[in-house]
Amino acid sequence: MVNIRIHRGSHCIGGSITEIYTENTHIFIDFGSELNADPDNSTDAKMIDMITHSYCDAVLFTHYHGDHMGLLEYIPEKNQNGKIIELRMGGVAKEVLINIHKALMKFSDGGDEYIGRHQRYLDILKNEKRTVTFTDNNTFEIGDFRITPIMVDHSAYDAYMFVIEAEGKIIVHTGDYRTHGRLGSGFFKKLEKILNGISVDVLITEGTMMSRFDEIVITETQLQQKATELLSKPENKYAFLICSSTNVESLASFANAAMKNGKAFYVNYYVYDQIQLYRDVIKDHRFGFKKTYKFESVNRYNPKLGMTQPQYMEENGFLMLIGTSEAYKKRIDMFKKYDPLLIYSMWNGYLEKSKSYYDKDLGNLFYGWPENRRELGYHTSGHATPKDIKKMIQTVDPKKSIIPIHTEHPEKFEELGLEKYSFIKAEDNEIICLG
Repeated sequence: MVNIRIHRGSHCIGGSITEIYTENTHIFIDFGSELNADPDNSTDAKMIDMITHSYCDAVLFTHYHGDHMGLLEYIPEKNQNGKIIELRMGGVAKEVLINIHKALMKFSDGGDEYIGRHQRYLDILKNEKRTVTFTDNNTFEIGDFRITPIMVDHSAYDAYMFVIEAEGKIIVHTGDYRTHGRLGSGFFKKLEKILNGISVDVLITEGTMMSRFDEIVITETQLQQKATELLSKPENKYAFLICSSTNVESLASFANAAMKNGKAFYVNYYVYDQIQLYRDVIKDHRFGFKKTYKFESVNRYNPKLGMTQPQYMEENGFLMLIGTSEAYKKRIDMFKKYDPLLIYSMWNGYLEKSKSYYDKDLGNLFYGWPENRRELGYHTSGHATPKDIKKMIQTVDPKKSIIPIHTEHPEKFEELGLEKYSFIKAEDNEIICLG
């Protein structure tokens, strides 16, 4: 008998943890931290206690965002039978995480405990007996389960959905996905081809955008067009950008927009390494980052430029990726006299002061900028629109049921107009038996 248990995620966005198991084999999908900035209300400790006392053979990670992978370090090394618990993820996702933790460890001012935590992550990621990688559409087995990862478009490159087979039952778990990115083109045709002749029993699908049913979502191509127009204005010769350092699609959108306006895109060495990794793997001219450069010492004379990098930026204009750390302050201050533009390209929720997920550091940076020189609206969601979710359901065509997760409003799925399908609005920790 195959069973499904949503440990967390039936009524919240982020931190979703799903267990699928037979009598002999237990696998978990994702083990991330909650998107709740208030530690007093977090259920992370409860999830850590759960995995510590559960039987587990492997944890599959859909992608590297913290709300899907942030609690990785707390997964026990071995299960109750003394067998190593495998941590399965995409090969590029693993390299991205290694880059992140190397950078955080090197430039951390959080003390020995903070540095030690990142070293533990690196030890786990580099342990090939624990961390095992997979690739698109290449099936692998874990105990009773046959699992096929299918690469999807998301605001994290190398993200996956899973087709899971056991005891004559087939379950599809979507992870986070979308189709309005450049890499989402043709996704449903690809999925139809992979699922051809397969009768799926249950679909477990994310529903982040079901909480914002009527929101208009722009494509990455449209985002690039908007950014190109914005950066073409003479008053925006100097511009700073707030964007996720691992959102390769949006980074490419802004880098291309800057290049079309004759400007270079400047990033720190860590982001530059990530971009090099993406560029080598994607091999697509739209992700060429041809005029993207890493920061140089502000006083270093560059013989190719015939001046220092800041002098060249002052002369030619620029787009610079920044964050909230003190390391960026010197570079921002150098151009404050020119009244530079600030573009915010992340989820607006992080700027909502009344919400638990408000990011104080981001808020201080954004609201500390002159109001007439900061821009919102230059961002597109990493998640499926209701239209995409409907298409996913119709493409997978589950014969038994659909289980919404990663959503605040599972009841909204009934507004998709798909009366032929059965929707299970599960509660956290509820066990669903496939019989």
